Amino acid sequence: MIELIDITKKFGEILAVDSVSLKIREGEMLGLVGPNGSGKSTLLRMLLGISRPTSGRLLVKNEQLTERGWKELRRSIGYMPERVSFYDNLTGRETYSLFARVKGGDPRSATEILKKVGLENAADRKVGGYSKGMRQRLNLAQALSNDPTLLVLDEPSSGLDPVGTREFYGIIDDIRTRKKLTVILSSHILAEIEDRIDRVAVMKNGSLKAMGSLEELYTSLNLPLKITLSVNGTGAAIAEVLRTAGAVDVVYKNDRIDADIPRMDKIKILSALMERKEGVKDLSIREPNLEEVFFGVH
Repeated sequence: MIELIDITKKFGEILAVDSVSLKIREGEMLGLVGPNGSGKSTLLRMLLGISRPTSGRLLVKNEQLTERGWKELRRSIGYMPERVSFYDNLTGRETYSLFARVKGGDPRSATEILKKVGLENAADRKVGGYSKGMRQRLNLAQALSNDPTLLVLDEPSSGLDPVGTREFYGIIDDIRTRKKLTVILSSHILAEIEDRIDRVAVMKNGSLKAMGSLEELYTSLNLPLKITLSVNGTGAAIAEVLRTAGAVDVVYKNDRIDADIPRMDKIKILSALMERKEGVKDLSIREPNLEEVFFGVH
């Protein structure tokens, strides 16, 4: 477990990270989200040991890190930055071996890891001829070259098509079934990560604004449920039933009704709809998504 306690980072007069405290549980996938300039990248750099906090403490397994501890932590981390520079005149295999040697990994694992990330047929091609998606796969390979216990992924699906993105997360899932891998995932594509993360940390203006599972955040933010109905010719009347029972933002158009349901009124609203069920052809209710949680945090 890694714990950050009142971590603050200043660059001159600029307060980039302001008293952030959070615990990263062993084996979890933690989503780190926030707008540009929210402090996410600075926080990641401190976790990676690239930058030291101005104040605050970082504990690993409840122990304050010494200089030796920082070095040991860095050796156990795999980092996949959003953008990485490779030597175009080296092959994929040579590039992987170079990173493995630098990070204390095993260069002989190149064939295994490059196959795992889908580059087995391009391992001996020069990186200068790689597409953006292939470079991202090589980026993941180098992050895995030291067999990390903590994997930090910064916008990992950049450059990947939908098939490549699914394969990417399949690789991560496969590793997590074989070992207790902790993953910190920072991404702007909220819909892509919401079904993959165990918890989410929301940062804005350098501060940690919310932390927890999506279900915990739904409840703490008191976000409404979303209801969609397919109705027949009595839709206007059913829309009025919804409003009377407590639904808000009711929109009726083309035999479809969309509305928000306050959680405390869910049973009352559903009971009212049952009394008019002859006018309802279909109905669905869903929890807010990660994007709605993000915009609900202030």
